[in-house]
Amino acid sequence: MQKMVILTTMLTAPLTAVGSCGASFCSLNTDWDAQGVNSQPGVRLDISVEYIRLATLGEGNHKTSAAGEVDEHDEVRTINRNLLATLNWNISDKWGITLKLPVVKRMHQHIYNENDGLGGIKPEVEKWDFSGVGDVQALVRYRFYQAKEEDAGIRFGVKLPTGNIHESNAVENAESSLQPGSGSLDTLLGADYHYRTGDTAWFAQGIWQQSINTRDHFKPGRKINADLGLSFNATPHLNLLLQLNLQHKSKDSGANAEPSDSGGYSVLLSPGLSYRVTPNSQLYGFVQKQIYQYVNGTQLTPNWSLAMGLSTQF
Repeated sequence: MQKMVILTTMLTAPLTAVGSCGASFCSLNTDWDAQGVNSQPGVRLDISVEYIRLATLGEGNHKTSAAGEVDEHDEVRTINRNLLATLNWNISDKWGITLKLPVVKRMHQHIYNENDGLGGIKPEVEKWDFSGVGDVQALVRYRFYQAKEEDAGIRFGVKLPTGNIHESNAVENAESSLQPGSGSLDTLLGADYHYRTGDTAWFAQGIWQQSINTRDHFKPGRKINADLGLSFNATPHLNLLLQLNLQHKSKDSGANAEPSDSGGYSVLLSPGLSYRVTPNSQLYGFVQKQIYQYVNGTQLTPNWSLAMGLSTQF
Protein backbone atom coordinates (compact mmCIF):
# COMPACT_ATOMS: atom_id res chain seq x y z
CA MET A 1 0.00 0.00 0.00
CA GLN A 2 2.90 2.35 0.63
CA LYS A 3 3.60 2.23 -3.09
CA MET A 4 0.11 3.19 -4.11
CA VAL A 5 -0.21 6.49 -5.95
CA ILE A 6 -3.50 7.76 -7.32
CA LEU A 7 -4.00 11.13 -9.00
CA THR A 8 -6.60 13.70 -7.75
CA THR A 9 -9.20 16.15 -8.59
CA MET A 10 -8.08 19.54 -8.09
CA LEU A 11 -10.63 20.32 -5.87
CA THR A 12 -9.43 23.70 -6.25
CA ALA A 13 -10.45 25.71 -8.73
CA PRO A 14 -12.63 25.11 -11.52
CA LEU A 15 -11.85 21.65 -10.81
CA THR A 16 -13.57 20.07 -13.65
CA ALA A 17 -14.00 19.49 -17.27
CA VAL A 18 -17.49 20.94 -17.14
CA GLY A 19 -17.44 24.64 -18.08
CA SER A 20 -19.10 26.98 -20.56
CA CYS A 21 -15.80 27.94 -22.20
CA GLY A 22 -13.64 25.09 -20.99
CA ALA A 23 -11.57 26.30 -18.06
CA SER A 24 -10.78 22.99 -16.39
CA PHE A 25 -8.58 20.70 -14.35
CA CYS A 26 -8.49 16.93 -14.49
CA SER A 27 -11.02 15.32 -12.18
CA LEU A 28 -8.56 12.95 -10.49
CA ASN A 29 -7.44 12.17 -6.96
CA THR A 30 -4.01 12.34 -5.31
CA ASP A 31 -4.98 12.92 -1.71
CA TRP A 32 -2.30 10.55 -0.37
CA ASP A 33 -3.62 10.38 3.18
CA ALA A 34 -7.09 9.43 1.95
CA GLN A 35 -5.53 6.47 0.15
CA GLY A 36 -3.17 5.37 2.91
CA VAL A 37 -0.01 6.29 1.02
CA ASN A 38 0.97 9.27 3.15
CA SER A 39 0.12 8.12 6.68
CA GLN A 40 3.41 8.70 8.52
CA PRO A 41 4.31 12.09 10.10
CA GLY A 42 6.32 14.21 7.68
CA VAL A 43 5.97 16.14 4.43
CA ARG A 44 5.03 14.92 0.96
CA LEU A 45 5.39 17.11 -2.15
CA ASP A 46 3.48 16.32 -5.32
CA ILE A 47 4.11 18.08 -8.65
CA SER A 48 1.90 17.23 -11.62
CA VAL A 49 1.17 18.55 -15.11
CA GLU A 50 -2.09 18.25 -17.04
CA TYR A 51 -3.12 18.62 -20.66
CA ILE A 52 -6.83 19.13 -21.37
CA ARG A 53 -8.07 20.06 -24.84
CA LEU A 54 -11.72 21.01 -25.16
CA ALA A 55 -12.87 21.24 -28.76
CA THR A 56 -16.21 19.42 -28.86
CA LEU A 57 -19.46 21.31 -28.37
CA GLY A 58 -21.87 19.47 -26.12
CA GLU A 59 -25.56 20.11 -25.49
CA GLY A 60 -27.22 18.01 -22.82
CA ASN A 61 -25.70 14.54 -23.21
CA HIS A 62 -24.83 14.71 -26.91
CA LYS A 63 -22.63 16.59 -29.37
CA THR A 64 -23.95 19.62 -31.20
CA SER A 65 -22.90 22.25 -33.73
CA ALA A 66 -22.40 26.00 -33.35
CA ALA A 67 -25.67 27.93 -33.54
CA GLY A 68 -24.28 30.81 -35.61
CA GLU A 69 -26.66 33.38 -34.15
CA VAL A 70 -26.16 37.10 -34.84
CA ASP A 71 -24.52 39.08 -32.00
CA GLU A 72 -23.66 35.86 -30.15
CA HIS A 73 -20.39 33.96 -29.96
CA ASP A 74 -19.67 30.35 -30.87
CA GLU A 75 -17.08 28.47 -28.82
CA VAL A 76 -14.22 26.92 -30.84
CA ARG A 77 -11.70 25.44 -28.42
CA THR A 78 -9.87 25.82 -25.12
CA ILE A 79 -6.48 24.27 -24.34
CA ASN A 80 -5.49 23.97 -20.67
CA ARG A 81 -1.92 23.21 -19.61
CA ASN A 82 -1.85 23.13 -15.81
CA LEU A 83 0.93 22.77 -13.27
CA LEU A 84 -0.27 21.63 -9.85
CA ALA A 85 1.81 21.69 -6.65
CA THR A 86 0.44 19.96 -3.53
CA LEU A 87 2.14 19.99 -0.13
CA ASN A 88 0.90 17.51 2.48
CA TRP A 89 2.18 17.87 6.04
CA ASN A 90 1.23 15.09 8.43
CA ILE A 91 1.60 16.67 11.85
CA SER A 92 0.70 13.38 13.58
CA ASP A 93 -0.96 10.08 12.68
CA LYS A 94 -4.35 11.85 13.06
CA TRP A 95 -3.87 15.49 12.03
CA GLY A 96 -2.53 16.96 8.80
CA ILE A 97 -2.52 20.05 6.58
CA THR A 98 -2.74 20.20 2.77
CA LEU A 99 -1.87 23.21 0.58
CA LYS A 100 -2.64 23.19 -3.15
CA LEU A 101 -1.34 25.71 -5.69
CA PRO A 102 -2.34 25.63 -9.39
CA VAL A 103 -0.53 27.47 -12.19
CA VAL A 104 -2.66 27.83 -15.30
CA LYS A 105 -1.68 28.29 -18.95
CA ARG A 106 -4.84 28.65 -21.02
CA MET A 107 -5.69 29.42 -24.63
CA HIS A 108 -9.30 30.06 -25.63
CA GLN A 109 -10.80 30.85 -29.01
CA HIS A 110 -14.32 31.64 -30.10
CA ILE A 111 -16.05 33.31 -33.05
CA TYR A 112 -18.22 36.39 -32.56
CA ASN A 113 -21.03 36.55 -35.11
CA GLU A 114 -21.12 40.27 -35.86
CA ASN A 115 -24.06 41.73 -37.74
CA ASP A 116 -22.75 42.88 -41.15
CA GLY A 117 -25.59 45.40 -41.54
CA LEU A 118 -26.98 43.57 -44.56
CA GLY A 119 -28.92 40.89 -42.75
CA GLY A 120 -25.97 38.52 -42.63
CA ILE A 121 -23.11 37.57 -40.32
CA LYS A 122 -19.53 38.77 -40.32
CA PRO A 123 -17.54 36.18 -38.31
CA GLU A 124 -14.80 37.63 -36.11
CA VAL A 125 -12.26 35.36 -34.42
CA GLU A 126 -11.48 36.32 -30.80
CA LYS A 127 -8.63 34.71 -28.87
CA TRP A 128 -7.12 34.80 -25.39
CA ASP A 129 -3.79 33.26 -24.37
CA PHE A 130 -2.54 33.77 -20.82
CA SER A 131 -0.92 32.11 -17.81
CA GLY A 132 -0.94 32.78 -14.10
CA VAL A 133 -1.40 31.47 -10.57
CA GLY A 134 -4.84 30.09 -9.79
CA ASP A 135 -6.77 29.84 -6.53
CA VAL A 136 -4.94 28.30 -3.56
CA GLN A 137 -6.58 25.70 -1.31
CA ALA A 138 -5.83 25.17 2.37
CA LEU A 139 -7.23 22.07 4.08
CA VAL A 140 -7.07 20.59 7.58
CA ARG A 141 -7.33 16.78 7.78
CA TYR A 142 -8.38 14.60 10.72
CA ARG A 143 -8.23 10.78 10.75
CA PHE A 144 -10.90 9.71 13.24
CA TYR A 145 -10.73 5.94 12.62
CA GLN A 146 -7.65 3.75 12.18
CA ALA A 147 -7.35 -0.04 12.05
CA LYS A 148 -4.90 -2.58 10.64
CA GLU A 149 -6.43 -2.74 7.16
CA GLU A 150 -8.62 0.36 6.97
CA ASP A 151 -9.09 3.93 8.11
CA ALA A 152 -11.37 6.92 7.60
CA GLY A 153 -11.11 10.68 7.94
CA ILE A 154 -12.63 14.08 7.29
CA ARG A 155 -11.18 17.29 5.81
CA PHE A 156 -12.28 20.90 5.87
CA GLY A 157 -10.85 24.16 4.62
CA VAL A 158 -11.10 27.02 2.15
CA LYS A 159 -10.29 27.94 -1.43
CA LEU A 160 -8.79 31.42 -1.46
CA PRO A 161 -9.35 34.03 -4.23
CA THR A 162 -5.63 34.29 -5.15
CA GLY A 163 -5.98 33.90 -8.92
CA ASN A 164 -6.28 36.81 -11.36
CA ILE A 165 -9.83 37.59 -12.53
CA HIS A 166 -8.91 40.30 -15.08
CA GLU A 167 -6.90 38.51 -17.79
CA SER A 168 -7.55 40.04 -21.21
CA ASN A 169 -6.40 40.19 -24.81
CA ALA A 170 -5.71 43.49 -26.53
CA VAL A 171 -9.43 44.33 -26.65
CA GLU A 172 -11.41 42.87 -23.73
CA ASN A 173 -11.36 40.75 -20.61
CA ALA A 174 -11.78 37.00 -20.90
CA GLU A 175 -15.07 35.63 -19.63
CA SER A 176 -15.25 35.06 -15.89
CA SER A 177 -15.35 31.26 -16.26
CA LEU A 178 -12.04 31.39 -18.18
CA GLN A 179 -10.04 33.41 -15.66
CA PRO A 180 -7.22 31.74 -13.63
CA GLY A 181 -9.19 32.56 -10.47
CA SER A 182 -12.89 32.53 -9.70
CA GLY A 183 -12.73 35.58 -7.43
CA SER A 184 -14.63 33.67 -4.75
CA LEU A 185 -13.86 32.47 -1.25
CA ASP A 186 -15.10 28.88 -1.03
CA THR A 187 -15.62 26.45 1.83
CA LEU A 188 -14.53 22.81 1.44
CA LEU A 189 -15.83 19.81 3.37
CA GLY A 190 -15.09 16.16 2.63
CA ALA A 191 -14.68 12.62 3.94
CA ASP A 192 -12.70 9.57 2.87
CA TYR A 193 -12.29 5.84 3.53
CA HIS A 194 -9.66 3.35 2.36
CA TYR A 195 -9.13 -0.37 2.72
CA ARG A 196 -6.13 -2.53 1.87
CA THR A 197 -5.49 -6.26 1.76
CA GLY A 198 -2.46 -8.02 0.28
CA ASP A 199 -1.45 -6.40 -3.01
CA THR A 200 -4.79 -4.65 -3.51
CA ALA A 201 -6.18 -1.43 -2.05
CA TRP A 202 -9.19 0.75 -2.74
CA PHE A 203 -10.48 4.10 -1.54
CA ALA A 204 -13.56 6.31 -1.66
CA GLN A 205 -13.62 10.07 -1.18
CA GLY A 206 -16.20 12.82 -1.49
CA ILE A 207 -15.87 16.60 -1.19
CA TRP A 208 -18.30 19.52 -1.31
CA GLN A 209 -17.29 23.05 -2.40
CA GLN A 210 -19.47 26.13 -1.91
CA SER A 211 -18.76 29.81 -2.65
CA ILE A 212 -19.50 32.12 0.29
CA ASN A 213 -17.98 35.43 -0.84
CA THR A 214 -17.68 36.58 -4.46
CA ARG A 215 -16.32 39.45 -6.57
CA ASP A 216 -17.00 41.09 -9.93
CA HIS A 217 -20.62 39.87 -10.09
CA PHE A 218 -19.67 36.24 -10.65
CA LYS A 219 -20.49 33.31 -8.37
CA PRO A 220 -19.30 29.87 -9.47
CA GLY A 221 -21.72 27.02 -8.98
CA ARG A 222 -21.55 24.58 -6.09
CA LYS A 223 -19.42 21.47 -6.79
CA ILE A 224 -19.64 17.95 -5.42
CA ASN A 225 -16.95 15.39 -6.28
CA ALA A 226 -16.90 11.66 -5.57
CA ASP A 227 -13.97 9.36 -6.37
CA LEU A 228 -13.54 5.59 -6.26
CA GLY A 229 -10.02 4.23 -6.74
CA LEU A 230 -8.31 0.84 -7.01
CA SER A 231 -4.59 0.01 -6.81
CA PHE A 232 -2.86 -3.30 -7.51
CA ASN A 233 0.84 -3.97 -6.84
CA ALA A 234 1.85 -5.74 -10.05
CA THR A 235 5.55 -5.77 -9.06
CA PRO A 236 7.54 -4.37 -6.10
CA HIS A 237 7.94 -1.13 -8.09
CA LEU A 238 4.94 -0.98 -10.45
CA ASN A 239 1.32 -0.29 -9.50
CA LEU A 240 -1.72 -0.57 -11.76
CA LEU A 241 -4.28 2.13 -10.97
CA LEU A 242 -7.90 2.76 -11.86
CA GLN A 243 -10.31 5.50 -10.79
CA LEU A 244 -13.95 6.32 -11.35
CA ASN A 245 -14.50 10.06 -10.93
CA LEU A 246 -17.92 11.67 -10.61
CA GLN A 247 -18.70 15.36 -10.42
CA HIS A 248 -21.78 17.56 -10.21
CA LYS A 249 -21.62 21.35 -10.66
CA SER A 250 -24.59 23.67 -10.32
CA LYS A 251 -25.08 26.70 -12.55
CA ASP A 252 -22.95 29.83 -12.16
CA SER A 253 -24.77 33.02 -11.21
CA GLY A 254 -24.28 36.79 -11.32
CA ALA A 255 -24.28 39.51 -13.97
CA ASN A 256 -20.94 38.28 -15.41
CA ALA A 257 -21.95 34.62 -15.46
CA GLU A 258 -23.62 32.51 -18.15
CA PRO A 259 -26.09 30.49 -16.06
CA SER A 260 -27.82 28.79 -18.99
CA ASP A 261 -24.48 27.52 -20.36
CA SER A 262 -22.78 26.39 -17.14
CA GLY A 263 -22.90 23.44 -14.80
CA GLY A 264 -23.77 19.80 -15.33
CA TYR A 265 -22.43 16.43 -14.26
CA SER A 266 -19.90 13.93 -15.55
CA VAL A 267 -18.65 10.38 -15.04
CA LEU A 268 -15.02 9.72 -15.97
CA LEU A 269 -12.82 6.62 -16.08
CA SER A 270 -9.11 7.10 -15.33
CA PRO A 271 -6.66 4.20 -15.82
CA GLY A 272 -3.05 4.85 -14.78
CA LEU A 273 0.31 3.57 -13.59
CA SER A 274 2.75 4.51 -10.84
CA TYR A 275 6.40 3.48 -10.62
CA ARG A 276 8.59 3.71 -7.52
CA VAL A 277 11.89 5.25 -8.64
CA THR A 278 13.34 5.58 -5.11
CA PRO A 279 12.13 4.29 -1.71
CA ASN A 280 10.33 7.64 -1.15
CA SER A 281 9.46 8.81 -4.69
CA GLN A 282 6.98 7.70 -7.35
CA LEU A 283 6.29 8.71 -10.92
CA TYR A 284 2.69 8.37 -12.08
CA GLY A 285 0.50 9.00 -15.07
CA PHE A 286 -3.19 8.84 -15.97
CA VAL A 287 -5.33 9.05 -19.07
CA GLN A 288 -8.85 10.25 -18.33
CA LYS A 289 -11.82 9.49 -20.57
CA GLN A 290 -15.38 10.68 -20.18
CA ILE A 291 -17.88 7.84 -20.21
CA TYR A 292 -20.93 10.03 -19.59
CA GLN A 293 -21.54 13.76 -19.44
CA TYR A 294 -24.52 16.08 -19.25
CA VAL A 295 -24.06 19.85 -19.64
CA ASN A 296 -26.57 22.66 -19.27
CA GLY A 297 -27.02 24.62 -22.48
CA THR A 298 -24.07 24.46 -24.90
CA GLN A 299 -20.53 24.00 -23.57
CA LEU A 300 -17.08 22.92 -24.70
CA THR A 301 -16.19 19.40 -23.57
CA PRO A 302 -13.02 17.25 -23.75
CA ASN A 303 -12.66 13.83 -25.36
CA TRP A 304 -9.75 12.85 -23.12
CA SER A 305 -7.19 14.36 -20.73
CA LEU A 306 -3.65 13.48 -19.67
CA ALA A 307 -1.94 13.92 -16.28
CA MET A 308 1.58 13.04 -15.13
CA GLY A 309 3.42 13.73 -11.91
CA LEU A 310 6.09 13.04 -9.31
CA SER A 311 5.38 12.48 -5.61
CA THR A 312 8.17 12.56 -2.97
CA GLN A 313 8.09 11.92 0.77
CA PHE A 314 10.58 13.93 2.88
